Amino acid sequence: MKHGLSAGSLGTAAALAVCAFLSANPVQATDVDMARLPVAEPNLCHSCHMTAQPTASDFTLNPFGVDYLANGRLWDSNLANQDSDGDGCLNGVEVGDSDGDGEPDGNVERQAGNPGVKDECGSGSLVDEKTWGALKAMFDGR
Repeated sequence: MKHGLSAGSLGTAAALAVCAFLSANPVQATDVDMARLPVAEPNLCHSCHMTAQPTASDFTLNPFGVDYLANGRLWDSNLANQDSDGDGCLNGVEVGDSDGDGEPDGNVERQAGNPGVKDECGSGSLVDEKTWGALKAMFDGR
Protein backbone atom coordinates (compact mmCIF):
# COMPACT_ATOMS: atom_id res chain seq x y z
CA MET A 1 0.00 0.00 0.00
CA LYS A 2 1.40 3.39 -1.04
CA HIS A 3 1.26 6.38 1.25
CA GLY A 4 0.92 9.96 0.02
CA LEU A 5 -1.26 11.85 -2.36
CA SER A 6 -2.20 10.72 -5.82
CA ALA A 7 -1.89 13.02 -8.82
CA GLY A 8 -5.67 13.53 -8.72
CA SER A 9 -5.73 14.53 -5.09
CA LEU A 10 -2.74 16.86 -5.61
CA GLY A 11 -4.63 18.55 -8.42
CA THR A 12 -7.72 18.88 -6.25
CA ALA A 13 -5.69 20.33 -3.39
CA ALA A 14 -4.04 22.83 -5.75
CA ALA A 15 -7.41 23.85 -7.19
CA LEU A 16 -8.84 24.37 -3.70
CA ALA A 17 -5.84 26.48 -2.73
CA VAL A 18 -6.26 28.66 -5.82
CA CYS A 19 -10.00 29.09 -5.12
CA ALA A 20 -9.29 30.05 -1.52
CA PHE A 21 -6.70 32.58 -2.67
CA LEU A 22 -8.98 34.10 -5.30
CA SER A 23 -11.94 34.33 -2.95
CA ALA A 24 -9.94 35.98 -0.16
CA ASN A 25 -11.22 39.38 0.88
CA PRO A 26 -9.33 42.01 -1.19
CA VAL A 27 -9.94 44.55 1.57
CA GLN A 28 -7.31 42.80 3.67
CA ALA A 29 -4.62 43.65 1.12
CA THR A 30 -5.93 47.19 0.88
CA ASP A 31 -5.65 47.66 4.66
CA VAL A 32 -2.01 46.55 4.56
CA ASP A 33 -1.28 48.86 1.65
CA MET A 34 -3.07 51.83 3.24
CA ALA A 35 -0.93 51.35 6.34
CA ARG A 36 2.14 51.77 4.11
CA LEU A 37 1.04 55.25 3.04
CA PRO A 38 2.02 58.00 5.50
CA VAL A 39 -1.49 59.52 5.20
CA ALA A 40 -4.50 57.61 3.87
CA GLU A 41 -7.44 59.74 5.05
CA PRO A 42 -9.86 60.74 3.56
CA ASN A 43 -9.45 58.74 0.33
CA LEU A 44 -8.58 55.38 1.91
CA CYS A 45 -9.21 52.63 -0.70
CA HIS A 46 -9.98 55.23 -3.35
CA SER A 47 -6.33 56.34 -3.20
CA CYS A 48 -5.45 53.26 -5.28
CA HIS A 49 -8.76 51.92 -6.57
CA MET A 50 -11.33 53.27 -9.02
CA THR A 51 -14.01 52.75 -6.38
CA ALA A 52 -14.06 53.76 -2.73
CA GLN A 53 -15.18 50.27 -1.69
CA PRO A 54 -13.42 47.64 -3.82
CA THR A 55 -14.91 44.17 -3.90
CA ALA A 56 -13.74 40.81 -5.22
CA SER A 57 -15.59 41.57 -8.47
CA ASP A 58 -14.62 45.27 -8.73
CA PHE A 59 -11.13 46.15 -7.54
CA THR A 60 -9.78 48.01 -10.58
CA LEU A 61 -6.75 50.16 -9.79
CA ASN A 62 -6.58 53.86 -10.66
CA PRO A 63 -3.33 55.36 -12.11
CA PHE A 64 -1.75 55.78 -8.66
CA GLY A 65 -2.67 52.20 -7.73
CA VAL A 66 -1.04 50.97 -10.95
CA ASP A 67 2.15 52.95 -10.18
CA TYR A 68 2.11 51.80 -6.54
CA LEU A 69 1.88 48.17 -7.66
CA ALA A 70 4.65 48.69 -10.26
CA ASN A 71 6.80 50.21 -7.49
CA GLY A 72 6.63 46.94 -5.54
CA ARG A 73 3.76 48.13 -3.30
CA LEU A 74 6.13 50.55 -1.58
CA TRP A 75 5.71 54.19 -0.67
CA ASP A 76 9.06 55.90 -1.28
CA SER A 77 10.63 58.97 -2.89
CA ASN A 78 10.34 57.38 -6.34
CA LEU A 79 6.56 57.17 -6.06
CA ALA A 80 6.29 60.52 -4.23
CA ASN A 81 8.01 62.28 -7.14
CA GLN A 82 5.63 60.92 -9.77
CA ASP A 83 2.40 62.50 -10.96
CA SER A 84 0.42 59.30 -11.47
CA ASP A 85 -2.88 60.93 -12.41
CA GLY A 86 -1.34 63.65 -14.60
CA ASP A 87 -3.00 66.55 -12.76
CA GLY A 88 0.19 68.56 -12.27
CA CYS A 89 0.58 67.63 -8.58
CA LEU A 90 3.15 65.13 -7.42
CA ASN A 91 1.89 62.06 -5.56
CA GLY A 92 3.86 63.11 -2.47
CA VAL A 93 2.10 66.48 -2.38
CA GLU A 94 -1.32 64.85 -2.65
CA VAL A 95 -0.54 62.15 -0.08
CA GLY A 96 1.04 64.63 2.36
CA ASP A 97 4.62 63.32 2.30
CA SER A 98 6.37 65.36 -0.37
CA ASP A 99 9.77 63.66 -0.05
CA GLY A 100 8.43 60.11 0.28
CA ASP A 101 10.25 59.27 3.50
CA GLY A 102 7.13 57.72 5.06
CA GLU A 103 6.56 60.58 7.50
CA PRO A 104 3.79 63.14 6.92
CA ASP A 105 4.90 66.71 6.18
CA GLY A 106 4.59 69.00 9.20
CA ASN A 107 1.29 68.46 10.94
CA VAL A 108 -0.43 66.86 7.91
CA GLU A 109 -3.16 64.45 8.98
CA ARG A 110 -5.19 64.23 5.76
CA GLN A 111 -4.33 63.80 2.11
CA ALA A 112 -4.38 67.12 0.27
CA GLY A 113 -5.79 65.45 -2.84
CA ASN A 114 -6.21 62.04 -4.36
CA PRO A 115 -3.05 60.83 -6.14
CA GLY A 116 -5.14 58.59 -8.39
CA VAL A 117 -7.81 61.09 -9.51
CA LYS A 118 -6.97 63.87 -11.97
CA ASP A 119 -7.86 67.44 -10.95
CA GLU A 120 -7.70 66.80 -7.21
CA CYS A 121 -4.48 68.57 -6.26
CA GLY A 122 -5.42 69.80 -2.83
CA SER A 123 -5.06 73.25 -1.39
CA GLY A 124 -1.28 73.80 -1.19
CA SER A 125 0.83 74.99 -4.10
CA LEU A 126 3.34 72.55 -5.57
CA VAL A 127 6.27 74.91 -4.93
CA ASP A 128 5.40 75.30 -1.24
CA GLU A 129 5.02 71.55 -0.79
CA LYS A 130 8.34 70.82 -2.55
CA THR A 131 10.05 73.46 -0.41
CA TRP A 132 8.59 71.89 2.72
CA GLY A 133 9.96 68.51 1.61
CA ALA A 134 13.44 70.00 1.16
CA LEU A 135 13.32 71.64 4.59
CA LYS A 136 12.09 68.43 6.17
CA ALA A 137 14.98 66.52 4.60
CA MET A 138 17.51 69.02 6.00
CA PHE A 139 16.21 68.51 9.53
CA ASP A 140 16.06 64.75 9.09
CA GLY A 141 19.85 64.84 8.68
CA ARG A 142 19.93 64.02 4.99
